[in-house]
Amino acid sequence: MKKKHLIASALSVGLLGAAIAVPSAIFADVSDSANTSTAATQDAGTTTTGDHVVTPQRVGNTIDSDASGSATVGTSFEVPKGYGHVKLRMKNYSSYPVKVSLSHIQSNKEYITALKIPAHGEITWKSTNEGITDGLRSGSYTLQWRGGDYKVDGHVWGVAASSPGDL
Repeated sequence: MKKKHLIASALSVGLLGAAIAVPSAIFADVSDSANTSTAATQDAGTTTTGDHVVTPQRVGNTIDSDASGSATVGTSFEVPKGYGHVKLRMKNYSSYPVKVSLSHIQSNKEYITALKIPAHGEITWKSTNEGITDGLRSGSYTLQWRGGDYKVDGHVWGVAASSPGDL
């Protein structure tokens, strides 16, 4: 007998929920649903003023690596295809200047040649500021830090993006 009461109670609660949900869906404001549908079909990188939609940008790998331990240290990162616009922020924590070079591993092309970072200094490098308007090649890169007679103690942060405006 208790099972019948339990089943009947469950059915009545379910019907009550449906009675509330169906009219809410029927009488929903049509203008709200129109705004949300544009978010699903809107291309990344395009914006529509007044739509209150957060538009994601195409940003590839983020770069975050220590460079320390000896007089010459290499750090590596990848630039995915279509994400050739690169920004690097390099910080030298040591009490001596360091020089950094950036090379594309597959082609041996050098994009930075002996860029000097002063002791306790910081430099931001953008591929777009170097006249590389089409972006860097995709693939693996090595950022080599050289401290001469002194140990390197540095860090690099960066991002690879699909367009210069994303840097």
